Amino acid sequence: MNFHAARALKATVTLTGANREQLRPSGIKGLGDVPWGAHLCQFYESDSELLEILVPYFAAGLASNEFCMWITSETISRSRAIEALQKAVPQLPVLLDEGRVQILDFRDWYKLTDNFDSGRVCLGWSGRYEAALARGFEGMRVSGDTSWLNEDEWEDFVHYEDQVDPLIGSSRIIALCTYSVTACDTTKTCEVLSSHDCALVRRGGHWRAIESYGRRRAEQALRESEVRLRATIGSASDGIITVDENGEVTLANPAAAAMFGYKLEELLGESIGLLLERGRGSRRRRPVDLLKIADRGYFERRREFGWRHKDGSTVPVECAVSEIGLERLRRHFVICVQDLTERRRAEARIRQLHSDRLLAMGGMATTLAHEINQPLTATAAYLNAARRTIARMSDSRARAAEEALERACGQVLRAGGIIRHMREFIARSEPNKTRERLHALIGAACELTSATASHADVRLVLDLQAEHDTIIGDAVQLKQVIVNLVRNAIEALRAVEVRRLTISTAAVDAGMIRIDVADTGPGMSEASRARLFEPFKTTKAHGLGVGLALSRSIIEAHYGTIWAEPNHGGGTVLRFTLPLAE
Repeated sequence: MNFHAARALKATVTLTGANREQLRPSGIKGLGDVPWGAHLCQFYESDSELLEILVPYFAAGLASNEFCMWITSETISRSRAIEALQKAVPQLPVLLDEGRVQILDFRDWYKLTDNFDSGRVCLGWSGRYEAALARGFEGMRVSGDTSWLNEDEWEDFVHYEDQVDPLIGSSRIIALCTYSVTACDTTKTCEVLSSHDCALVRRGGHWRAIESYGRRRAEQALRESEVRLRATIGSASDGIITVDENGEVTLANPAAAAMFGYKLEELLGESIGLLLERGRGSRRRRPVDLLKIADRGYFERRREFGWRHKDGSTVPVECAVSEIGLERLRRHFVICVQDLTERRRAEARIRQLHSDRLLAMGGMATTLAHEINQPLTATAAYLNAARRTIARMSDSRARAAEEALERACGQVLRAGGIIRHMREFIARSEPNKTRERLHALIGAACELTSATASHADVRLVLDLQAEHDTIIGDAVQLKQVIVNLVRNAIEALRAVEVRRLTISTAAVDAGMIRIDVADTGPGMSEASRARLFEPFKTTKAHGLGVGLALSRSIIEAHYGTIWAEPNHGGGTVLRFTLPLAE
């Protein structure tokens, strides 16, 4: 009789592969060893046949450190059962006192009330099983007789067998149900066979194990399914680890073992804490209370960790944990582990490329600023010479020309100041901070962008409600930030019909003032907002992705914060804060 097959799919995840292959001595001639989860039945004709099976069955269980429970029949009293078992196990009285074996009258287990309560009995088996494991037993071995059943209770008992079968099949339990041949007709016999792995029957003076055909087909299908499942798990590139509620590894695939430098057999049976240890040189097992972690909702999303390689190094991983909920059974968890080492290297290379690109652009900007500054200086000199020449004329047209030239000179000098500040910023020099009125800076920035807004048919609204707006900052840099935000908003508004841009201020906690630049444009996704201020990340078709990154650097250099949010009326709000001057 081959009992190597798993009894149920739950056994695949509840018991380790080693446990499911570990056979237990049945003590019964003609049956041999059986695995955990075996659900057997016996058809007997007399009390002697019943005792012939049950006595060696329980003797083998007691010798194997299994908690044993014997529920007697109508014809064999508790005292008679004890007397029969003591002949095979002389130390039985001591074992009874120690609670290693319980022998109960059927009335004290199945018939506590007038009616048979299958739910209560199932909970009773489950409670005894959990207590046995807690006391250190290898598992539990049970037997119950059915001679007390009457016709009205038979259907309920068949339903009970269906209820208790998953508990047995997915636990370290071996169960033997005994049926009197005289009480079972052909229909009942078929029903009994369908809910058990095999039946013990006596033929020609010998006991034979008859396998259930339906069970055999189900187990064959399960074996095939398990082979496919193991092949799938074994070929997965990510690590897959199954642990019980105590953190003991019950299953792992080759990818998980290789990821942390272990052989597969080195991980099985170990604590998952072996991989969570910090510090080099420590190989002790670390207890892990997964139940407490799970109940806190820690497994509800993917998380990144640094797990420990066998050589003591840290492996960056991303983990997703799923709980396997099995009714009335110990909880188990499946951990899917993805190695982030290559991703981290790729991200480092990208950051280096970005840094190199910024460095190159900084050099280009410095050269460009130097080249542009020379013609600007010459232009300013020529304009001043022209203004002085016209100043010597007396008619009204000359005065108008002089005023125009004076304004042109002012703009050239402003352009030179901007270039100088850009060079200082690229060189990472400190901003030239002075006391400034923020509302005045906003007004100046709006004046610089008014032509662009008018050309794009954008309505610009100022809502400057902050009572105090004096700050300590670099006027040129802060104006550049506001101009950049406004121009970005104007570009976004070109794609919509309602084109309104609102700039507002408000006092916020901790002595800060907040500036909002809100547009009614198409808006942007959460992912785009999250990376909006990263270098070279742009939503424009021809943008470089530098302006907002520089704006963030300027704001942070002024001890402020800048971020983006969706506008309640549609569009986007770019907000930044600055500390008010004391």
